[in-house]
Amino acid sequence: MKKNLYSPSMFKSYLNCKYTIFNEFYEEKLKLKRTEDTESDKLRLAKGNQFENDYLKELQKKYSKVVDLKKGDKEIPKEEIAKQTVKCMKEGYEVIRGGYLIDGKWRGEFDFLEINRNVKSNLGNYSYEVSDTKNTTKIKPDHIFQVATYADLLEKTQGIKSKNFNIVLKEMKKEKVELENVSEFVLMQKKKYEYFIENEIDTAKPEKCAYCTLCPWEDNCKEIGRAHV
Repeated sequence: MKKNLYSPSMFKSYLNCKYTIFNEFYEEKLKLKRTEDTESDKLRLAKGNQFENDYLKELQKKYSKVVDLKKGDKEIPKEEIAKQTVKCMKEGYEVIRGGYLIDGKWRGEFDFLEINRNVKSNLGNYSYEVSDTKNTTKIKPDHIFQVATYADLLEKTQGIKSKNFNIVLKEMKKEKVELENVSEFVLMQKKKYEYFIENEIDTAKPEKCAYCTLCPWEDNCKEIGRAHV
């Protein structure tokens, strides 16, 4: 199956390092191998998942109509999850966890969609806002780009652009970000990303950067560097 590069998470990776997208795209063709997760990586992932679960519990205390599309052991096709997500939105679920939406080439899985009864949409006398959990103490620039892109996906389904999206930080600190303050710059970067995929991906070169120590493709970049010594 061809890998989807048009997702908020891939866009976030591109902003950290363009060459990660080259590796993602050519992983199978070039038989590239990801660096194995360290114990620190596994712990960070586990903490992030637990934080997301903890936020779900907080939402379940506040709302009664909550659906978790992320649970379950079966590998459900993304297109089917997208249908389930739209169905849950139309039925007015107050919280949708693990929803999936598609808008043209772009698609992605949400942490949470939370109902907003103060803003009407094509769905009825309510709409949704995106909430994304980040197990950190402050918002980072790539968080803004990633979650704003989720908000773009949401717009097509509900027929209106959300005024805000939310980033939930450590200690359940919920930070609202106004879309009008960031959407223009996000759109500009998205267009650059789309142009990169369509026109520049084959000419991308690895460069040493701050993301290297976190990147699963670091060893491949090192091999390329040694080959050119």
